[in-house]
Amino acid sequence: MTGEHGNIVLLDPSGNVTWSSNHTQVSRPNVLLLDIGNLVIKEGTENSQTYFWQSFDYPTHILLPAMKLGWKLSTCLNRYLTSWKRSEDPSTWGFSIKLDHHGFPEIFLWDMRVYADGGQDLNVLGGG
Repeated sequence: MTGEHGNIVLLDPSGNVTWSSNHTQVSRPNVLLLDIGNLVIKEGTENSQTYFWQSFDYPTHILLPAMKLGWKLSTCLNRYLTSWKRSEDPSTWGFSIKLDHHGFPEIFLWDMRVYADGGQDLNVLGGG
């Protein structure tokens, strides 16, 4: 279902919001699942490739062939992978693979559990 701002909204059986995309400000949202696996929101029935929101900008624990990691400079969006808490619980927990763009760009595996347990900084496990 689409919300009042043209975003995607998933409801549980009781009608409570369990997840939603960010606000897109689309007046006539058209939600499409592309052949490559990207879920997108477009305006109405236009044929352009302009997406107001796309799932490939918010990866979780899987990287598909057309997905990208790192910074999207036009929107300052940081795209990275994060492990799920459990196979039946997709909330983020544990480890992330992120691009550190300060200085020479490197990919690191971060242990998010250290930060969640009150640590001052994320524990970097390795660079690439």
